[in-house]
Amino acid sequence: MSDKNLTGAPGDVSLSAEFIENYVRFVSPQYIQIYLYAAHLYEKNEAMPSAEQIAGELSVAPDRVSFILDYWVSRGELLRDENGEYSFPENGKTAAKRSRKRSSANSRPSYKSGEIDAASEKNSVLSGMFYQAESILGHMLSGSEMELLYSFYDWLGLPCEVIVMLLSYAAKMGKTGKRYLETVAIDWADKGIDTFDKAEEYISRLEEIHSNEHKMRSILGIYDRALTQTEKKYIKAWTEEMNIPPELAELAYDRTVQNTGKLSWAYMNKILKSWHDSGIKDVEGVKREDAIHGGKAAAKKPQSGGFNNFTDTSGTDYDSLEEKLLDLMLDN
Repeated sequence: MSDKNLTGAPGDVSLSAEFIENYVRFVSPQYIQIYLYAAHLYEKNEAMPSAEQIAGELSVAPDRVSFILDYWVSRGELLRDENGEYSFPENGKTAAKRSRKRSSANSRPSYKSGEIDAASEKNSVLSGMFYQAESILGHMLSGSEMELLYSFYDWLGLPCEVIVMLLSYAAKMGKTGKRYLETVAIDWADKGIDTFDKAEEYISRLEEIHSNEHKMRSILGIYDRALTQTEKKYIKAWTEEMNIPPELAELAYDRTVQNTGKLSWAYMNKILKSWHDSGIKDVEGVKREDAIHGGKAAAKKPQSGGFNNFTDTSGTDYDSLEEKLLDLMLDN
């Protein structure tokens, strides 16, 4: 946001590091040019220039200037009143004021259709967001859907382009229910995902996680149910922390089933952690380790005889207990 220099020479304008970080690297140079020139004229003349004045002095079409000024309105860097007049927010804190609305209203507020229509008429970026939403969802927005999306903008303070990205991701995942969209929007607001680039980076990360889970599902033969939170933690540890490749996970799964007769997440985790701690990164590494140690590197079944023939009649599920303990370790 702009930190206007009120003590310098008339027309002096300084920009905060936050403004530079959020916009200068990513926004079109023409957008920056018009914003800076408007700020310059505002400081020089102590009055906000009109779109026509900016257009004339920069040789840009007036409609183009209005569109760009509306973009800055959508980002909270400019204000636009009911008469269509632009102004700079006091101390450049409008976006912060918008984002604070949620702290004063923990539950989503309700909006009248007239209020949303009026906001759309004043802000072409907002109206454009509704149009894009209809294209993404494949149907005309109902009144409740428009109210929901407007709340993301007004209540949560998410920029229009971030809301569009949220909708695009949700549609790709096949989850466009209002409850789901609101949950995701609140999560993004809490995480500070309030720029196009932050949203793009976060979505890429989510898609990577989803891809890892899909690969593991295929390896483990899990197709007809959702993964539990514990299972997701194991997969995250294997794919993100240990960087286990799919073929190595497949080998660990084969040995787990061979030695236990089933999929034991705790047992498989022991195998993969052992390989990871030994610096083994691929199947060839396991084969070399097996050759060196005569096959002892692979986990083996307990030998028969002696205490190994003891049958626990207490009903205690030690595999389950071990998985719970490992789950706690993963949490910590």
